[in-house]
Amino acid sequence: MVELLRENDPHLAIVPYNDENSKIFERLKQYLCEVIPYEIEVEHIGSTSVPGLGGRNIIDVLILIEKGLMSRVVSLLESKGFRYNPSASNPYEKLFLSGQYKYESNKEKHVHIHVTYPGSIEHREKVLFRDYLERNPKEAKKYYEFKKKCMREANSNPSKYRKLKDSYIKAILERARKS
Repeated sequence: MVELLRENDPHLAIVPYNDENSKIFERLKQYLCEVIPYEIEVEHIGSTSVPGLGGRNIIDVLILIEKGLMSRVVSLLESKGFRYNPSASNPYEKLFLSGQYKYESNKEKHVHIHVTYPGSIEHREKVLFRDYLERNPKEAKKYYEFKKKCMREANSNPSKYRKLKDSYIKAILERARKS
C-alpha cells in the first residue's frame, strides 16, 4: 500500500545518482494519478531525474493541471500528508509542497511537488533544465560538483544552498535556451 506521511527533515547532503529513484518516481506518479481526480500530467524533474546526476536525493515532481484547479490539488495533497509551503510558491505560477512518500512498508523518500499549469514558466524551465542536463552529461557532472561545493559552503543549510546555486542554474538555463 502506498501512503504519505508528515514531512521529516530532508536529506542535507549531496549524494551520487541512484537509479532506484526513477522506480520510486514511477510508483509515486501512479499514486498521484490515482488520488487526484482531475486530468493531470506528472513529470520527474530535478537531479534524481537526470541519469548520472547526483543531488540531495529528493524526488522532485512536476504536476501539470488546469490553472483553476491548482489550489484544489494542493488541498487534496495536504489531506494526504504533504505540507504546503507558501514561501516557496507563487500563487499565479507554482504551488509547492513537500513530504515523505512511503513506497514500501519500511522505506520512504522525501519528495518535493511543484504544481503548475501546462506552458507556465515553471513548467518550461524545469523541463528545459532537465532535458539539457540529460543531453549534456559533462554539464551535469560540473553541476554535480558545483552542488557539492555549495552544500559545503552552506554548511548544510537548505536555504543558503539554494541561494548559492541560483546564479549557476540561471546560467545553465541560458545555455539551454541557446542550444
